[in-house]
Amino acid sequence: MAAADDRRLRGDGKTQSGIEVKEVYGPEDVAHLTEGDIGQPGVYPFTRGSYPRMYREKLWVSGQQGLTSSTPYIEERGLDPGDYVEQLIADGVLTSGTRTGGDYHNLATIDPDHPLVRYDLGTCAGPMYSLWQMLHGRKRYYQRIIQRSLDEGFVIEFGHQVGPADVCEWTMYLALIEMLDWDKTKFRGNMVNDPLTSQITSCMNYRQPLDVAFRVSCDAQEYAYRNLPLYRPTNGGCAYDLREAGINTFQELAFRFANFIEYADEMVRRGLRFEEFGNRPAMAFSGEIDFFETICKLRAARRMWARIGRERYGADTVAMKCPPVNTNSAGSSMTQRQQILNVVRQTVETLASVLGGVNGMELKAYTEAVSPPTTEGLVVNQGIEKIIAQETNVCLTADPLGGSYYVEWLTDHIERKSTELLQQILDRGGMRACVRSGWIQGEVERAAQDRARELEEGRKIRVGDNAYQELNDYEIGLPQFEFSRGRPGAPYTEKQRRDLEEWEAFKGSRDLAVVSQALASLYEATRGGENVVPWMIEAWKAFASIGEVMGVIREAMGFPYDQFELVSRPSWLEHWNGRRGR
Repeated sequence: MAAADDRRLRGDGKTQSGIEVKEVYGPEDVAHLTEGDIGQPGVYPFTRGSYPRMYREKLWVSGQQGLTSSTPYIEERGLDPGDYVEQLIADGVLTSGTRTGGDYHNLATIDPDHPLVRYDLGTCAGPMYSLWQMLHGRKRYYQRIIQRSLDEGFVIEFGHQVGPADVCEWTMYLALIEMLDWDKTKFRGNMVNDPLTSQITSCMNYRQPLDVAFRVSCDAQEYAYRNLPLYRPTNGGCAYDLREAGINTFQELAFRFANFIEYADEMVRRGLRFEEFGNRPAMAFSGEIDFFETICKLRAARRMWARIGRERYGADTVAMKCPPVNTNSAGSSMTQRQQILNVVRQTVETLASVLGGVNGMELKAYTEAVSPPTTEGLVVNQGIEKIIAQETNVCLTADPLGGSYYVEWLTDHIERKSTELLQQILDRGGMRACVRSGWIQGEVERAAQDRARELEEGRKIRVGDNAYQELNDYEIGLPQFEFSRGRPGAPYTEKQRRDLEEWEAFKGSRDLAVVSQALASLYEATRGGENVVPWMIEAWKAFASIGEVMGVIREAMGFPYDQFELVSRPSWLEHWNGRRGR
């Protein structure tokens, strides 16, 4: 017989974000709500879903997590990454899309031989520094992925978070498309491209000047809105990464929309109308383990977006089209021990996202706490999604929990508290002002400390971690990758040596006069206030490197070529001395 204590709820009896929950809810809790607050799916205020028929019309986009992050492990197994991707697609493991990942040097927008990163090559996804790799190097398989996007609508997401890192890889793809004479207007995908979040969380920031990051990010957004009708050039605020830093649901929504307003205001300043771009940035949130809080968060998010569009930008509520709401399952909920329990967590988080009306999902693999996803992890994730979509029948009707007293009360509560916090940020001058003052970073730090204390003190439960540790006594083995690292006296692995050899081959293959001229044009365009995207594309075609492209942009905006001030501008560019930005 189970102990009596096992039949009682543990923890503090509040939601993950500290919301007090009554034992039962009734009509009196939602008496203040009107039909205009709830509405119908597919129409303002979109509380109940983005489309009228929801999943009867189409299921969510299934985007597998960081496929290219597994590239170093795939190559260590002796497999060709391109063949591996094609096989996953043929087997139905990859269906509608994937997300690319970046190595440390990509995230910092510096070259792979930079002293800060050269010994960590391949620990994320392998180096990506030039278009040359996709034409002549070991990244040629990217051509096949891009062609699938153009021909079949396969969605490619750049998920670096740091604006310039996303923009660099994206413009490399555009350069490849132009060089191969493909139609870039058919390019389908999205990128996080949210430098404000990286500044807030200090995650993947790498001292990129905020002015540089914001300029490059917004130039990319404007270029896509005007030239690429199928592409979503930002998610308008990476709420998922913000949440992973330790914040709560109110902060997740408020910070996301504060970021979105910064980008939207800039687009309006550049002459675009909200109706031309407002629904393009997908809303990317965290699919958390708190079941009802996740459901109601997605419902509240759509309503907040709709009201911001109407009240701040004067958008026509009848003509409004709701942007997609996407989730990443919460990486912070995954544990290193007894990883089979992570499969259970994934299932709960996925079901909550579906019941909240999600339009796109990326599931973390059960290996999230220790390594990128294995093939087995991808198969498990597809199984979770397919079972929920095809066996449970929860997709037969839109917003099946709509009308529940608890769900409608919690949706309204989350929206009201998040909107109040958003207004505080706007009253302080907006998100960029809050980042520069450090206020927002302080809020994140306090929230993260509170979250850690809740687990330490047992006010929140994580099975197998701070409670029910006896479940770890039963070893349940699951496949996972292991990565070979260098050692003292031999700091590079065999693969890292190959990467550096290819880097040297790349440098030796270039016509430096051609590269220099392309970078000079980029420099002048940046200083002159032009949109940098076309000039970045031309620089990639000339086989410039990521460190050179971003170094030139930094200098043109008055910052050091290398933001860490450890690397000088290449000697073959020294003829620029008369027109340096600094």
